[in-house]
Amino acid sequence: MARALLVFLGLVALAAAGAWLADHPGLVSVQWGGRRIETDTAVAVAAVLVLIFVVAFLARFWRWLMTSPMALATLRAEGRRRKGYQALSRGLVAVAAGDVGQAKKLARRTADLLDDPPLTLLLSAQAAQLDGDEGAARDYFAAMREQPETEFLGLRGLLVQARRAGDGAEALRLARRAFELRPDTPWVLQELFGLEAAAGNWPAARKLVDQAAKRKLLDGAAADRRRALVLFAQALAAEAQGETKRALELARKAHGLAADFVPATAMAGRLHGAANDGRKARRLLREGWQRLPHPELLAAWRSLDPQQQPAARLQAVRELTADNPGHEESRVALAEAAIAAGQWDLARDQLQALMDGAPSVRVGRLFADLEEAESGDAAAGREWLRRAAALPADAGWLCQTCGRQNGEWAPHCPDCASFDAFAWRRPAGSGAVLPYQPPEPPAEEILPPDVEPPPELTSNELPAEITIEPPDDSDLEIRAEGKRT
Repeated sequence: MARALLVFLGLVALAAAGAWLADHPGLVSVQWGGRRIETDTAVAVAAVLVLIFVVAFLARFWRWLMTSPMALATLRAEGRRRKGYQALSRGLVAVAAGDVGQAKKLARRTADLLDDPPLTLLLSAQAAQLDGDEGAARDYFAAMREQPETEFLGLRGLLVQARRAGDGAEALRLARRAFELRPDTPWVLQELFGLEAAAGNWPAARKLVDQAAKRKLLDGAAADRRRALVLFAQALAAEAQGETKRALELARKAHGLAADFVPATAMAGRLHGAANDGRKARRLLREGWQRLPHPELLAAWRSLDPQQQPAARLQAVRELTADNPGHEESRVALAEAAIAAGQWDLARDQLQALMDGAPSVRVGRLFADLEEAESGDAAAGREWLRRAAALPADAGWLCQTCGRQNGEWAPHCPDCASFDAFAWRRPAGSGAVLPYQPPEPPAEEILPPDVEPPPELTSNELPAEITIEPPDDSDLEIRAEGKRT
């Protein structure tokens, strides 16, 4: 709009100038080289304007002649750059699709077309990784580290390779450098925390948790749990070195940050008992049992008085489980103590309630112990052991990443090295539950009329199995089972 207005004003100005010249005619005289040229003023002005336009045109034409090679080169470079970025995009798509040949071909084409080493190195490294050529990928990532704009990407690629190779020291060194470059990147904090924890650098791990919480990369609850786990790991190390007082202090702090973290509660209660502070130990363990019953809490409770007689131990278990009597662990604890104390009815009531609601392998085994302890019926005990094999597996510390079962909680999974991966769970795919059927007494053997009954055998000579075949060579086989005394 502004340009059209300027053109219109220019035309108006020219028309006004032409009209003024027409109203004021004059004579222009030029003498040059012995010649005299005279013309009207209007003609002279028109000649001057034409001369100006010709000079401007010649100047523009000359400039075009001087700059055209550079312009053509620029056009060609722009075309190569456009084709290079197209090859880069297609190469990244090929990497994502797992097309090794296409990815390597496009990586070479990108390197030929683009004068941009960071981008070409990235695609070449990913293509090499896809092809399984870790050596070439390492070289590409190392080259990326040499350039400031791609150093972080190179560090990440080398870090992944170090983790795959199991080189924890190299991975830790690379993670620390990546943290220096990008301290606010969530995956860097997570990776460095895991590596520091795996190396046992718990103070450094604690600082990383504090930094992550300060930068809002962890919410309050997650940060408190991380701190509790770090403190508990330090408590385990202190106890292993014989520093029980420091271990107790660290376990208490861990329990304060994560009251539902059973290992810290059990350790604090056990160490309080070892320090002859039974009152604090019992209060701590009862609160933990009320919150989340667990076998480790029961073991810590029993350790407070390991020389208790069965009757006194049963009473102690009643005291522990009084605030949460209907829980599976409470019933198991009561059943075990009742069997040891000879309280058969109490044990049977607890086990039957478990079979109706939460059957498991240990419930079947406890039923076997009960049958043998109460009546000495070994056959009934064996029947319960057989049934126990078909019951759901007991809960345990399971790695939520790889499924490893561990006898106790550990900061890292020994198989996959995941941090805080162990949870108290039942393993997947445990056996089906069979309905409860009391063992039946063995039925009397019925022999065919033409077969003599087996001779009576004396004690200590009774074989485990006797096979009698009928004389008519049929496939009938009759086995009489006996029992050694």
